[in-house]
Amino acid sequence: MPIDYSRLQNILKANETTLYKLSAEKVIGGKTREVLFGRCDGNISSKTVEALCKRLNCQPGDFMTYVPEGGAEE
Repeated sequence: MPIDYSRLQNILKANETTLYKLSAEKVIGGKTREVLFGRCDGNISSKTVEALCKRLNCQPGDFMTYVPEGGAEE
């Protein structure tokens, strides 16, 4: 998957929340939660990125990393 969300866990901890709580708060949906957990492939919308940034008081680059095909940086 070209977008890695693994840094999101640190931000969630800092905000004392979880993806499940964000889902219950209607910040994200169930499919988005699974994408962020890495359990399925998919995309998240810019609206969802905005909602996460607002709720977690962060920037997209704080929790999203682009990983080029093959894992090597270009």
